[in-house]
Amino acid sequence: MRCILCILLGFSLSSSAEPVDIDSIVYHQMLLLKSKMDINPIIWQDTVEGYTRNRTVRVCNIVLDSLGKIDTETLVEQNYPLLDSLLLNVKKRAEYQIEQPKSKNYQFNYFYSSSSKP
Repeated sequence: MRCILCILLGFSLSSSAEPVDIDSIVYHQMLLLKSKMDINPIIWQDTVEGYTRNRTVRVCNIVLDSLGKIDTETLVEQNYPLLDSLLLNVKKRAEYQIEQPKSKNYQFNYFYSSSSKP
């Protein structure tokens, strides 16, 4: 039993990879999120989901562009809450509330003259 435990422990320690830096993790997560948002054809339609998907892709592009220029921790702190709220709005699948104008029961006569002259 000890032999099996030592073999498993030795195998797990030898096969463990080196820790990956946070830049590559953020880069891969932003690419994954961007591809998930961009793949849906509703992104170009005038719906709430389309607008929020398009805005999410735009924020992902901004993060990807500024990844090497700005510290990664500040990028995550600034943009993660925004991306989280956008993803929640996408999952809601809400629709715009279209308001119907009130119909008038009368017509206005622009040519009516109120003068008493014949």
